[in-house]
Amino acid sequence: MIEIRRLSDCSINEAVTAWNKGFEGYFFDASTTPEKFVARMAAEGLSPDLSIVAFAEGKPIGIVKSGIREFRGRKIAWNGGTGVAAAWRSKGVGRMLIDESIKIYKEEGVQLATLEAISENSKAIALYEKLGYQKADSLEYLELKGCLEQNPVRLNNQHSYLAEYVYPQEASSLSFYKGTAPWQTSWQNAKDGEALIALDNGSAAGYAVFRKGFTAEGRHAATTLFQIQADPGRKDWQEIITFLLTEIFGDFSDEIRRVIPNFPVKDNRETYELLSGIGFTPAVKQVYMIKELS
Repeated sequence: MIEIRRLSDCSINEAVTAWNKGFEGYFFDASTTPEKFVARMAAEGLSPDLSIVAFAEGKPIGIVKSGIREFRGRKIAWNGGTGVAAAWRSKGVGRMLIDESIKIYKEEGVQLATLEAISENSKAIALYEKLGYQKADSLEYLELKGCLEQNPVRLNNQHSYLAEYVYPQEASSLSFYKGTAPWQTSWQNAKDGEALIALDNGSAAGYAVFRKGFTAEGRHAATTLFQIQADPGRKDWQEIITFLLTEIFGDFSDEIRRVIPNFPVKDNRETYELLSGIGFTPAVKQVYMIKELS
């Protein structure tokens, strides 16, 4: 008999065992430790009270980690990982976990449930579709490493924008902020980061949310760009995006790793093509799936 418990009613070791067994043989090494598990739960806004663990004969065999955020009065849930131990796959455990998670979301008044799945994970995608999730977009984890010999970005001097650096949460007050974008790209995930607003005659024309990473010696090693967006009502979107990229990455001469996680290809096609032209390439491809609950 399968028993499902809230993560808050489990020990950390049980949760870690459920996660590690649930992701054995996955597309990449997703294994964790108690310290990393707790740190990631906190960093990604996941809740032990909303997350669940499946047990069989007293042993953890599956897990779903979940979190809920609110954007402009709408509650949005995120499934931050569904895993089932190899011996229990194709036996209905995954369906039980997703069903229970959706039940919890409804109890919490969630209007929109979201998740991501690796594009090649056809079995998981098929299960989510059976349970009412729909593909909303294709996501790509984009990377561009190292120093480029030539600056791939050319600024158009026709427009002169001003750069205003603010806290990440301040970007969310813009009318065109993407509050329903994939969970890990939201301002809440940009801890210790910043937001950049492109101003044109005092009005916001675009924004970017990003974070710089440093080595123990203080050397700039990486920059993660969580969101970059021009006001959709503007025709000069390319100049705005180019300005933002130049402010963040300079002339691309730094020996750093540039990362754009879960970029929504369909929703932001023009910017995606611009980034591809610069040299960003996908390291991981996923599908973004949503389920309207009310």
